[in-house]
Amino acid sequence: MTYYHYCEIDAATVQGLERANSKRQFFETRIRGSGADGPFDCRTHPIPKKYRQ
Repeated sequence: MTYYHYCEIDAATVQGLERANSKRQFFETRIRGSGADGPFDCRTHPIPKKYRQ
């Protein structure tokens, strides 16, 4: 199993995931994105301050 980090996910997106009939489909289309960069990819979105060292 591989874990990936996602950054700057807003509360509305989390609520949408929790309410989705298909969590996998919601994740694939709204969070993961496609290609090398998704809407919450930590390579292009800052890591939240509380997780920075």
